[in-house]
Amino acid sequence: MRAVPRAASASLSPSIAMARSPAREGFSRRHRFTARGSFAPALRSPRKLRGSTIVLNVAEGRGSTSRLGIALTRRMVPLASRRNFLKRLVREAFRRHEVKSRGIDCVVALRKPFDASAAAALRDEVRGLLDQLLSR
Repeated sequence: MRAVPRAASASLSPSIAMARSPAREGFSRRHRFTARGSFAPALRSPRKLRGSTIVLNVAEGRGSTSRLGIALTRRMVPLASRRNFLKRLVREAFRRHEVKSRGIDCVVALRKPFDASAAAALRDEVRGLLDQLLSR
């Protein structure tokens, strides 16, 4: 059987799609809490930034790179697909923010059940809390 040639990719060229350097904007293992329960000290920390929908728990990091933890429960977000969507949304906001290079441990938790129609507002709230964190 002959192989059929593939159509040209419709994706953007690399110079357009990756305006920033991938290394600076990535989300590698060093920006994550790797062990189970490793963000418990950040959750117990008295330093918290509260928004209308989320709480950002903050603790001093152990290096020059910040780490992000996301604490979601089935009670707050019953559907797994919504939990995954919410995690991607929070990771993307953190990944593109300047706080990533400040050496701060951050854990994001919901204060009330997540409504998918308010995803843009939640993303803006995460960015706003990260901005507040830098201004302190």
